[in-house]
Amino acid sequence: MDQIVGIKDIVLILPIIALFVISLLPLTIKLMNNNQEQRSHATLLQGLIGVLFALVFIGIQSSGANVLAFDTAFIFDGINRWLSLLIVTIGGATLFLSHSNINTKGEQFSEHTFLILNAMIGMLILSASSDLIVTFIGLEIMSLALYVLVAQSKEQVIAKEAAFKYFILGSLASAMFLYGIALIYGSSGTTYIPDIAKIAPELLQSDVIFSIGSILLLAGLLFKVSIFPFHAWTPDVYQGAPTPVTAFMSTGVKVATFAFLLRMFSIGMFAENDTVFYIIQWLAVLTILVGNIGAIVQSNLKRMLAYSSVAHSGYVLVGVLVLAANPKDGLSIAAAMYYLLTYVIVNIGAFAIINLFEKSEEKQVTIEDLSGLASERPILSFVFALFMLSLAGIPPLAGFFGKFFIFAAAVQYGFYWVAIWGVLGSVISVYYYLRPVIHMYMKDVDQKIEVMKQELSYIAITICVILILVAGVLSTKFLSTIQAAL
Repeated sequence: MDQIVGIKDIVLILPIIALFVISLLPLTIKLMNNNQEQRSHATLLQGLIGVLFALVFIGIQSSGANVLAFDTAFIFDGINRWLSLLIVTIGGATLFLSHSNINTKGEQFSEHTFLILNAMIGMLILSASSDLIVTFIGLEIMSLALYVLVAQSKEQVIAKEAAFKYFILGSLASAMFLYGIALIYGSSGTTYIPDIAKIAPELLQSDVIFSIGSILLLAGLLFKVSIFPFHAWTPDVYQGAPTPVTAFMSTGVKVATFAFLLRMFSIGMFAENDTVFYIIQWLAVLTILVGNIGAIVQSNLKRMLAYSSVAHSGYVLVGVLVLAANPKDGLSIAAAMYYLLTYVIVNIGAFAIINLFEKSEEKQVTIEDLSGLASERPILSFVFALFMLSLAGIPPLAGFFGKFFIFAAAVQYGFYWVAIWGVLGSVISVYYYLRPVIHMYMKDVDQKIEVMKQELSYIAITICVILILVAGVLSTKFLSTIQAAL
């Protein structure tokens, strides 16, 4: 094999190079300024320049055919290009929110920007990986940055506990993933995923070591996206992390990890294996139910959205299930990607609104805090209600079409009972998504919640509202465009 790195390889990873180079800029300026933080607007601008360069480089790549780079370590295809654009956009939105949040805007904003950009690098590597070793590197770059970001909150007790818990459990998941790679390599003699996919059906039937390795590999990945039973860390970590970091974790990590899972199953990994299909079906259903039922009893908004995030991972896993059964099915990939798109838009919008309510490091926003908000802030209340109803899947909002496309793909390929349980989970979710709406519009205010003046958060909210309405009205157009690009 020709292992010489050429100009083509460098061009394909220009988004990663741009993010890394720009991430060093705020730290370098701070170091040269006697460790004094520069103006936060300057740091934000530098981070956004990195995001802009990455978007441009990804956009240039989006017109090309599927290509391999670095001796097949990376593959740049439709899945990677679309979801890479989404990952970088999430990073830009996170910088907007971070600049407005009291826990992240301050004397360590340069470090915060560095970590956000490097977490994005890990996500981009993960989404483009076609080799298990490269996948592990991407996961670790992403995870190590997130461990520090979670701990960066000035609220000492909850944030440090969340960071410690996330680090311990995340390290365990990484160890499982790495041990799975070792077992798979020992059985197959390769870490190149397309080669593994060719022999996986046979090895799953005859080689116990390969089967154990595959289980450990999937367990490590499913931990990252909070699939049952690997979800227990999610509520505590989401609550303890600064709100912009919570928004980043709940969206970017999901997009990057599911990008890898979609690619892995699209090339026939674990194809024709009834045991794998059976396990994924149950994991998807249980994740949907556990997430939605767990959210019912929450009063803290971030914990409620954490359990909601668990449930939404289950819905995307239904799309992965359909793809596992039909590796060449473009509909299931497009449905999962459209679902991720709508989920990302609504979730960032919801967390941006929560960001407005956090006036101190210790402030934990509860559902009761929203009582009577509609009389004080009618437009903001309407927008938050719009986000909640979209997450619940109420027509004609984009969230409804996301779930509809996922369930339609499941029904088309005979997974009727999975679709039925998915619909039941959506019905359950309506209850807890309506609780904030009821408090805003139907409860008397006990103590008026202060809404902070954060221009950048309002910009992010406005963009999310526009995008979610457009994605709902043009849902079939979005789906067909994504499917055509695969």
